[in-house]
Amino acid sequence: MTTHLPQFVELSDRDRKAAKDLAKPGKGDHVEVRIRRKSGEDQVVRLPPKAAALIETALCRLLQGERVAVLAEDQELSPNDAADILGISRPLVVQRMDSRDLPFRYVGKHRRTKLRDVLALKSQMDARQAAMEALVESAENPKRRDGAGQAKTSKSVGGGSNRGAARKNVDQIVLGTTNAPYRRTISSTDLVARLTSQDWQNWIAHVVTFFTEVRPELVLQFARRHAISSRDLTAAYRSMKSATGETNPALERALERLA
Repeated sequence: MTTHLPQFVELSDRDRKAAKDLAKPGKGDHVEVRIRRKSGEDQVVRLPPKAAALIETALCRLLQGERVAVLAEDQELSPNDAADILGISRPLVVQRMDSRDLPFRYVGKHRRTKLRDVLALKSQMDARQAAMEALVESAENPKRRDGAGQAKTSKSVGGGSNRGAARKNVDQIVLGTTNAPYRRTISSTDLVARLTSQDWQNWIAHVVTFFTEVRPELVLQFARRHAISSRDLTAAYRSMKSATGETNPALERALERLA
């Protein structure tokens, strides 16, 4: 079976500037595609509503200077193409393939995965990310979670329980984000051991996710929570970066401020 990679199209700056803003079709409007032949003859094809919506979306994206590709669900993609769709690096795509989170097959020596499986994984990742952001919001805004009166009452009882809950929330959020893309989960004890020893022991994908997808302030809070010095944390980050090429500029700036 021959694998066809996606073909991207884009408008030149000249064409985009010459194009008028596309008004959103209203009720009763319909979309037609006109093909002007070299002979001067015009051929017009009227599109059904769902197809018209696709054309409208594609045109809007093109006019914004983005590239567009139309693919079938069974289209096979390379790890690089999957990485572009998922918003992660190629090594992490390969990790997801190896962990069976993303089905794939070999075409010769090359890996190929279907678009439908990439989109299914993206949907899962987006859902997990939304859940983690909601958890972060809940942890950072206890008044919204419990109500102003209850939050005030808890504070008056004593700060110790609040601090304990906050620490538990940090671990929950960090591990939730770190483990989200994978079936195999790492515990806080194992994660701390990997970070302090820089011996990844088949946990490299989780370590990469910890450093690149967990918010920098939560990375630092987790380190303080588990008595990981800023020196050890920085050394672990640099080791991960050297081994995989993955980076997190925001975390790097935070670590530099601690140096």
